[in-house]
Amino acid sequence: MTEPREPTLKQWKRRALQAEQQVEFLQGVRAMESSEEIRRYRELAALRVALKEASEIIQWALEQQT
Repeated sequence: MTEPREPTLKQWKRRALQAEQQVEFLQGVRAMESSEEIRRYRELAALRVALKEASEIIQWALEQQT
């Protein structure tokens, strides 16, 4: 039975390059996800403000009827 061979320097370099590319890809994906998440939170905050303003206007209109 033969022993498993240790990867060559060229193979190690290739693996390292592949790992670096995967890390860069994942960082890009995460940055895009973060950007999208921030956009959703801003949109949600704007909708909450609009809902509160609409609620206050409705309350004011109801008070004017009495």
